[in-house]
Amino acid sequence: MRILHLAAGNRWTGAAAPAFAEVESLRSAGVDAHYAFVGGYRLEEKLAHLDYAHPVIEKSQDPVSFARSISRINRLIREHRFDIIHSHLSYDHLVAQFTSRGKGVRLARTFHSRRVLRRDPFSHWLMARTDLLFVINETFTNHRALRGRQAVFTPPPLDHRQFTPQGPDVRALYGFPPGVKIVAVIGKVSPGRGFEEALQTYAALRHLQPATHLMIIGHGEHRPFLQNLSRTLGIAEHVSWTGYHEEDLAEHYRAADLLLFTARGSDEGHRAVLEAMASGVPAVSYPLDGITPLVGEAMVAAAPSPESLAALASSVLARDGEALRREVYDRSLAFGYAEAAKRLIAGYSR
Repeated sequence: MRILHLAAGNRWTGAAAPAFAEVESLRSAGVDAHYAFVGGYRLEEKLAHLDYAHPVIEKSQDPVSFARSISRINRLIREHRFDIIHSHLSYDHLVAQFTSRGKGVRLARTFHSRRVLRRDPFSHWLMARTDLLFVINETFTNHRALRGRQAVFTPPPLDHRQFTPQGPDVRALYGFPPGVKIVAVIGKVSPGRGFEEALQTYAALRHLQPATHLMIIGHGEHRPFLQNLSRTLGIAEHVSWTGYHEEDLAEHYRAADLLLFTARGSDEGHRAVLEAMASGVPAVSYPLDGITPLVGEAMVAAAPSPESLAALASSVLARDGEALRREVYDRSLAFGYAEAAKRLIAGYSR
C-alpha cells in the first residue's frame, strides 16, 4: 500500500501537523507513506531532511499555480505509484481530484473542522468523487454533509517520542516557585480562542486553590487585550506569557500540573489536549464537541462556564499528582502512532 498525503498548509499549525503525523504513523507501521505540502515557507526548512516530504504545492492558488501543482503531484504519482491520495484541506482536495482521475488511484479526505463540511453543489460534487472519508472529530460522523457515507474517526496521532512524561521542564527557566501548581493554557492568542474564558476560570480557581500560577503558551495579536483583562481580574502578577514554542513544547507541558481547554482551535481534533496527556499532564475542558472521547467524561466540566471549569480543575489538582500523571499518560497511548496506523489502514482497506 502506497499513500500520498496532501496538506496545502504553510505552517506547523492547523491540519499540517496532524496530517504529517499520520504519515509518520503509517511509516512506523511499514506503509510507504509520503507527505506533500506548500513550499517556500519555514515548514520546508523543517522537513527538508526527509526524502518522503515533498514541497510540491504552489504558494499561490491561481489557475496557473494550480496547474503547476497538479503537474508536480502527477510526477510523484508516476514515480512512487501511489494507491491512495489522502487530502486534508479543501484546496488540496480539489488538487487530488484532478491528479487521481483516470489513474486508478483512490481518493481520501479528512475533515478537520466543522466549517468545511458544506452541502453546496461544488462540495457535493467533490464528495461524491471521493472514495474514503475520515473525520478528526468523532461528532463529525453525524454531520448532515456526510449523510449516507461512512466516515472513519481518526483522531490526531501522538508522537510519544516527543511527548512523554520523562524529561526536563521549564519551571526553573520561568522561576516558578517550588510547591506552586502550574496551570497551562495553549493556543493562538487571538479573539474567539477561549483565552478570556481561561483567564476567568483561573481567576475563579485562585479562590479555591491560591497556590497556583497560570502559564500561557502561544502568541498573537490579542495579547494586549488579555493582559489588560488579567489586570482587571486581579491575576496579572500570577500569569506568565511564554510565547510560541515548537521544538521545546514538551518541556513546557511537563512544567504544568494541569491544562485548561476552553475552546476549539482551527483544527478540531483538539491535538493540544492529547499532547498534554502524553506529557503526563491532565486536561480539563469545557464541554466541547468531540472532547469526551479524548479526556474521558470525568475531565469535562458540567457547564461551559468559568465557575464550573474552575471547580473541576480544583478537584483534579487535589488528587495525587503522580498517580494522575500515570493515568493520563496511559490513556494517551490509545492515540499513539501504532493505534493511529491501525485506524488508518483499516479505513483504507475498505
